[in-house]
Amino acid sequence: MNSTQINCFLSLAKTLNFTKSANNMYLSQSTVSKNIKNLEKELHVTLFERRYHKIYLTEKGKIFYNQMLLSVSEINDTIQSIQQNRNIERLKIKMGYTDLPFEKKWLPTALRLINTKTKLALVPAFVDPGHENNISKLISDGTIDLMIMQKDIISKKTETQYFEILQKGFSVVVLQGDALYIKRSINFDDLVGRNIYLWNGNDNFPAIESLKFSIRSSNKDINFEEVTDSSILIAYVRAKMGIGIVPSILYNKDDSDLRYIPLSTSQKLSYGILSSTKSDKRKAINVINKYIAQAINISKTQW
Repeated sequence: MNSTQINCFLSLAKTLNFTKSANNMYLSQSTVSKNIKNLEKELHVTLFERRYHKIYLTEKGKIFYNQMLLSVSEINDTIQSIQQNRNIERLKIKMGYTDLPFEKKWLPTALRLINTKTKLALVPAFVDPGHENNISKLISDGTIDLMIMQKDIISKKTETQYFEILQKGFSVVVLQGDALYIKRSINFDDLVGRNIYLWNGNDNFPAIESLKFSIRSSNKDINFEEVTDSSILIAYVRAKMGIGIVPSILYNKDDSDLRYIPLSTSQKLSYGILSSTKSDKRKAINVINKYIAQAINISKTQW
């Protein structure tokens, strides 16, 4: 994929006319057509539907168009920033993160947005969830300014504020070759008689306790063993020792041999940004929150 292909695509998506796009770009019509075909071939996706001498964006083409508009805008903002050689004194906002796969996806987008659209600097600081049990304390003492948190872990305190970004349910982790692998969703009936590993961290998560209660009161023969480490749970699944149940946020796109299939339950986990109400950076943190939410919403469509 190159810039000429992208520019041809954006122009054609706007004009829906090869001749107009070719004239606008000072290219031949055949060159525009060739670039579109090469782009579709490279993406393995049909971007335009051609019928009755007219062209239309496909559904996937519309999604790609919206994403490319945003990406090109970010690139142009970055280039403009570099060309103007801005030397901005940026207020640093330290954000704790735990290195989850999904976090790795949205964090670069958040950093780009904040760097190009604000005079703030978001500084990631790794927090090991296995050793830093009191995240609220890290925030209240100023070690970090904010952190994406699961609401279940947070004790209600007047000195901290929670800004919800998304809610996610639970997924069943299934190894390729398992009979459940082809299902689009899984219910309690599918779990009967299976060896199940249920992730449950060191904290008492109300949503997980509620899920355990639902399973036990379902009057079905469902047994599970609790595991506190998600990597150990995944190892058990890969060893064909059973299937796993984890919060859907733990989905890892790189696990090509596994499927994370939605579990049909009413329980949801809330994820949002925890920060201090007493911070002298309150106004800046509110700005950062909005761009993190935007980055997460962008990344959700690609995850």
